Amino acid sequence: MEPTELRGLAEAQVKAKALEEPLSRSYQETERLLHELEVHQIELEMQHAEISLARDEVDTALEQYQDLYDFAPVGYLSFDRDGAIRAANLTGATLLGIDRSRLLGRQFGQFVADEARPAFAQFLGKVFSGAAKVGCEVLLKVGGLTLFVQIEAVSDASGQLCRAVIVDISVRRQLEMDHEIRYTGLAARAAKLEHANLELEEAKIELEAFNYTVSHELCSPLTSINGFAQILMRICRDQLDEQSKGHLRGIYASTLRMKRLIDSLLDFSRVAHLEIHRESFDMSEIAQAVVAELRLAETESRVIFQVAEGITGYGDEGLCRIILENLIGNAWKYAANRLGTVIEFGMTELGGKSVFFVCDNGPGFDMAHVGKLFIPFQRISGVQADGHGLGLATVKRIVRRHGGRVWAESSPGEGATFFYTLD
Repeated sequence: MEPTELRGLAEAQVKAKALEEPLSRSYQETERLLHELEVHQIELEMQHAEISLARDEVDTALEQYQDLYDFAPVGYLSFDRDGAIRAANLTGATLLGIDRSRLLGRQFGQFVADEARPAFAQFLGKVFSGAAKVGCEVLLKVGGLTLFVQIEAVSDASGQLCRAVIVDISVRRQLEMDHEIRYTGLAARAAKLEHANLELEEAKIELEAFNYTVSHELCSPLTSINGFAQILMRICRDQLDEQSKGHLRGIYASTLRMKRLIDSLLDFSRVAHLEIHRESFDMSEIAQAVVAELRLAETESRVIFQVAEGITGYGDEGLCRIILENLIGNAWKYAANRLGTVIEFGMTELGGKSVFFVCDNGPGFDMAHVGKLFIPFQRISGVQADGHGLGLATVKRIVRRHGGRVWAESSPGEGATFFYTLD
């Protein structure tokens, strides 16, 4: 009610009251009434001021709320039961790409992609069928663009409107799809890699089987050739000239070299399939036995061997003997023809693990070629010695089957050291 109307009503009530009650008051009573009127006037003015202040505070709060509502990072919309938009903040209008004044009254479904409209209609039905909050993801078509939005809505007390929060999740969905594509691609590549690994493993098994079979089958005719060469040398010695004898000696030597190659190939194939029986054993004793066999084969050698006592290992004793036969044998081949050759077997610690080593003061090699050391049939250029390049490859295979690793350190003219672990 306006103040003028309120005043008119008050004056009318005062006049009516004056007619009902004739004025018969004393002067003191009149002054008292005037005083009360002044007090009431001041009270009214104070109340008016409080009401004006409260109205200003309400207006300020309403303005702040309106700003928060309009500029929230998510869209706020209200729908009726038919899906018509009855209210929207600026973010929601911007999300839908239309001015807010033109948005009210429109069907939200017109912004929903054709394929998503049945799902949106079902979602709206769930919202108005209960008081709980309902959520869904909807595909929108806005100005030629495709947006993925997440909608959460709840109906109001009247059951005729629902309030909804709309969040643009297009970036998140794109990242999810990219991740899914990458995952699918990785899974496909992983499957191909696994298939390739299986094929490689099968080829490896077949190759080793072929290697073993061929090597084994070669032994018999090779033994025959070797035997016939010796028979000819013994029976026909007086009937052969020196050139023919030289040819027979060449045949015999060649069969021996081929026999050693076949033995190396068989050893290389066997270590890949032999079952490992782990146990504790005296590795120093095995090293001494290998040294004794080398001395027996070449009694004239002056190589000095230094084998540390009391070194124990845990692994397959037979396979670990092959490791030492190859490492000590290699050191012997490459360093035995040098004066003052010393070959040492010992043990150290690295990272809390036992590390065994065989070192020599032989010719050594350039570390630039170290990658060739453990590859079958590979040789380091400039280093001359008998062999087929299978010894160190066999060592690596045995060490890896024990869960360890093997490596070498060397410098030209300063000897070489080979290290290995068993786990």
